[in-house]
Amino acid sequence: MLHYLSTKWVEAKDLVIPVNDLSVLRGYGVFDFLRTYNHVPFRLEDHIDRFFNSLDVVGITPHWTKEEIMQKVIEGIEKNKPECKEFNIRIIGTGGVGPDSVTPGVSSLIITYTCAIEYPKEYYEEGVKVITYSTRRVLAEAKSLNYMMGILALQKAKKEEAVEAIYVDEGGKMYEGTTTNIFVVIDGKLVTPKVDILAGITRKVIFEIAQKEHISIEEKDIYMKGISSFREAFISASNKEIMPVVQIDDTKVAQGEVGHLTKKLMGEFRKITR
Repeated sequence: MLHYLSTKWVEAKDLVIPVNDLSVLRGYGVFDFLRTYNHVPFRLEDHIDRFFNSLDVVGITPHWTKEEIMQKVIEGIEKNKPECKEFNIRIIGTGGVGPDSVTPGVSSLIITYTCAIEYPKEYYEEGVKVITYSTRRVLAEAKSLNYMMGILALQKAKKEEAVEAIYVDEGGKMYEGTTTNIFVVIDGKLVTPKVDILAGITRKVIFEIAQKEHISIEEKDIYMKGISSFREAFISASNKEIMPVVQIDDTKVAQGEVGHLTKKLMGEFRKITR
């Protein structure tokens, strides 16, 4: 598999950056993540726009244009096409090598390719469990390389046989998952948090589907204390798509079954992507 590193295509063994790059020393850098359908990158422009927004939020100066990145992403798919049925693609902007281990240097652009792996069908047919985890994303509007809390949260989720952890604050307000957005159904209305989250591209597509299908949707705070009132729930992400949630911590959502609105959204999403 070939990957892009600043100015050239390299094999994985040659995909290296200096150890004193701030992305290594401080976790200072940003990325975006997308996948392909039929070897076509899904919502590529949206992902690149979000990548540049993340760079701006954390103060990294790009040395490449959106058009150049788009061209390289597509070029990499063509180079690697025989390797995978579908691809996961990660676009990374590093903090660069600075003079004192804290001052940003010249950012490196990295684009990596791996084969997309489908989640088990039963996750979508029967739903999954998620847990809550007390933490908050730093600079939520930026997709940062700093995922220490996310890694810890997912380790806890794995121990509890859950597929994702939802960030909550001390007041029990729910924000987002480590790599997902969360939606719930309350009184027949689709509800999702708006404040202090990273707005996902799949989340954006769900809004578009809701508008097209005349599904009522609202952005507002949701709380752990209201889990018993959730009639349905699901998480969304580029790699998970729309994944039904039937249990949060030790509480079943509704009757622990995948709801009809979730099924409808899943079906419409698959029409778009496949």
